[in-house]
Amino acid sequence: MDHFSPSAACAEFAADLSYDSIPPEALDLIRRDILDWTGCALAGSRDRAAVPIQKTAELLGGKAEASVFGNRDKTDLRTAAMENGYFGHIFEMDDVDRESISHPATVVMPGAMALGEWQKKTGREVLTAIVAGFEVMLRIGAAITPAHYAIWHTTSTAGVFGAAAASGRMLGLTNQQMQWALGNAGTLACGLWQFNPDGAMSKFLHAGNAAGNGILVSLMAQNGFSGATHILEGKQGFFAGYARQSVNFDLFRDFGRVWRSASVSFKPYPCCRHTHSAIDAALSIREQLTRHPGDPIRHLTVHTYGTALSIAGKTAPATGRDAKFSISYCVASTILRGTPVEASFAADAVSDPAVSGLLSCTDVIDDPSLDAMVPKNWPCRIEAELGSGEILTAQVKAPKGDPENRVSWEECEMKFRTMTLDILDDAQVKAIVDLAKHFDDIPDFSRENPFLIANRNL
Repeated sequence: MDHFSPSAACAEFAADLSYDSIPPEALDLIRRDILDWTGCALAGSRDRAAVPIQKTAELLGGKAEASVFGNRDKTDLRTAAMENGYFGHIFEMDDVDRESISHPATVVMPGAMALGEWQKKTGREVLTAIVAGFEVMLRIGAAITPAHYAIWHTTSTAGVFGAAAASGRMLGLTNQQMQWALGNAGTLACGLWQFNPDGAMSKFLHAGNAAGNGILVSLMAQNGFSGATHILEGKQGFFAGYARQSVNFDLFRDFGRVWRSASVSFKPYPCCRHTHSAIDAALSIREQLTRHPGDPIRHLTVHTYGTALSIAGKTAPATGRDAKFSISYCVASTILRGTPVEASFAADAVSDPAVSGLLSCTDVIDDPSLDAMVPKNWPCRIEAELGSGEILTAQVKAPKGDPENRVSWEECEMKFRTMTLDILDDAQVKAIVDLAKHFDDIPDFSRENPFLIANRNL
């Protein structure tokens, strides 16, 4: 009988991980992701969607322990992680992992950075904790996907484990304490997709809540609070309650050999990642149309995969939030206007009659041949029938930002500049970019971190 325990494997890896054991490709990607997430969180902290949590955090108060983007005053560790995690998810621009269908940075990084600042840790220690969190979270997420994703938001449910692993690593938890932290993380796992039909703000809370709870359970474990030692595989544990499918335990046997943190994707467009292959295909159709002047589109057929259709299948978006979760809108907008930017989801852009006209002749369908490629790829194919009867086609297997179509450091920096336009001056931008590139060399995270640089002019 196989007595292998995924719970124990996660705890042992997170507790014992050393900086020197992490391969260069994983470290390089995490450095880029630090810059990427910082830009997302900074932009989010200035958006009106940030106001409710900022006001709530101010009411709750807390000791001055860790920094928050957009506020010169520090707050307590858990609140800092919660706010920064919330901010990083607002613009739908944060990273994504295909197999787990989750956004690891905005749940894992806030806690590691809050504790790094509070404890005056080095950049290497913070990086190591982030990698530990990514590796744990992405395995748990992959184990329960795709069935879990139909109801549960994996960024939150698997994310709280990653946040706990990263926070626990920062605190130097023992193996047993790490098991306790993960056990209580599983008890706090939550996040339902029911917010989506309403366009509600809960998605941001999912990220912030997971980030904050990661710190909570790790501190409690350090102080002797026990948790389930078989939280994942136990008969009344996480897999039993949340998986809705058989779980491949082999995902947890390759810690230290397979580095999932090196395979995270980056998002070039401010909308649901499930729309991005369609956007790239639409950009190709737009380019092809330049060779057919005066020959308008009669009908568009967008072939996608089932998960994309279930999450981003809104056909008549009325708000910018809805439009970010609408493949048909993203395709129509891209064909008419080009590369999507935040302004593409403004109220006047969403109600544009030209876009509405193209939407009226657009069908988005679930294609079994594309479903077969998921989760390794999130593909799309578009067929555009012109008035002349000619059909233009474009297919994308790996959208921009995937490991097979990786963004460069220069492109990461350009995205960061775009996200922080009118927030940071040139000196601040350069300082944060340099900090991310040389994150390993930070001697004291309480004195050198993105928050101090970003909040300098407040």
